[in-house]
Amino acid sequence: MRNWVTAVVAFVLGGCSLPGKGGGEALAKSGTDTMVTPGVLRLEGRVVRTNVRLNFVVLDFGLTGLPAIGRQFAIYRLGQRVGLVRVSGPAWDTYTVADIIDGEIWKGDEARTK
Repeated sequence: MRNWVTAVVAFVLGGCSLPGKGGGEALAKSGTDTMVTPGVLRLEGRVVRTNVRLNFVVLDFGLTGLPAIGRQFAIYRLGQRVGLVRVSGPAWDTYTVADIIDGEIWKGDEARTK
């Protein structure tokens, strides 16, 4: 038991450093011209339900997160653009409702950012 406590204390204190004694070097020099920008979040979903009579579809976005209301998506089938939808809500879990703006959309089609 005593050896175990000694090992834990040595491990904890080994990671500490005295003020002013650490490596202290900056990771990047100030004034450099390098700028890091985050990548563009690309939302992609899949059509899970269609209602041609009421002119809407239900989209599943899985783990990519839900899009904002009003966002437009192009609908693709086998790599060809077949329609356009606009997210109108409501949304729940990973699903959201979108109004069909243009095209004939089937279950299984892909929704990609316009």
